[in-house]
Amino acid sequence: MDNATQALSHQIVANTLRELGIPDAKFSFANTTILIRDGFYLGHSLVCGHIRVVLLAGGERIEFYDSSGGLLRQICVVEPPSQGNAAA
Repeated sequence: MDNATQALSHQIVANTLRELGIPDAKFSFANTTILIRDGFYLGHSLVCGHIRVVLLAGGERIEFYDSSGGLLRQICVVEPPSQGNAAA
């Protein structure tokens, strides 16, 4: 995940946690759990308050779950265009 995508994901997670009732969310992507399924990388997970956040591989989707495992919200992340792809 490049810096621009990580910054966008951090902003989305912080804003969504606020909307879900955690106004001063403190988290770091460095303190996440790596998710593996059948030997393959699935993504990362972190817990903030009573919300579990799952950042799926590729950074294209972020899912938010309650403490019972119920899906609260699912967000598709659009990666910002890189400066190298700007039109001439």
